[in-house]
Amino acid sequence: MPSPTPDALDAVLAELGDSFTVSEVAALLDVHPATIYRAVKAGRLRAVSRGSGRIRRTLTKIPRDAVVEFVNRPPTPSEVAS
Repeated sequence: MPSPTPDALDAVLAELGDSFTVSEVAALLDVHPATIYRAVKAGRLRAVSRGSGRIRRTLTKIPRDAVVEFVNRPPTPSEVAS
């Protein structure tokens, strides 16, 4: 099955909102939230974190265009080898 074009994916995501939580992106991509956090930490997925994480949890939001870029980027050699 061919992957959706960036424009088609962006159009679908535009209906859902401008940014998403880690849980929302994980549900959209059918992966565990830890996978999304690892992608953010590795720099493969752009995100904006709010809060210090001391009193309350830090809220991580992922912009719609970052999700499109992440889905359409070529896999790294380590991802291909897995």
